[in-house]
Amino acid sequence: MAMPNFSDMMKQLKDAGAKMQDVQKQLEKLVSEGEAGGGMVKAKVNGRQKLLELTIDPEIMDDVDMVQDLVVAAVNKALEASAQLAQNEIQKAAGGMINPADLMKHFGQGE
Repeated sequence: MAMPNFSDMMKQLKDAGAKMQDVQKQLEKLVSEGEAGGGMVKAKVNGRQKLLELTIDPEIMDDVDMVQDLVVAAVNKALEASAQLAQNEIQKAAGGMINPADLMKHFGQGE
């Protein structure tokens, strides 16, 4: 079994680290939205899972329980969309990276 070229592996890891830093910066700029109650409550989050904006239709403000439920639903939808967006961006950046399971096989660990 040929030994892996550690110089090439280190370069790949360094390149991957730089790509991941770029992805983290990009994720801050990407915005996902979620809404509930037919748009009565809207939430916007960035790709780093940070709530950026919350909009509540003033006409529903007299029903506190409904507002609370709709806020939770809208934020959760926005977070789910953001998580999917982030996962897609990370997968794009990680294309061609060393598979950790393969690396462990070279050292006699793993299946």
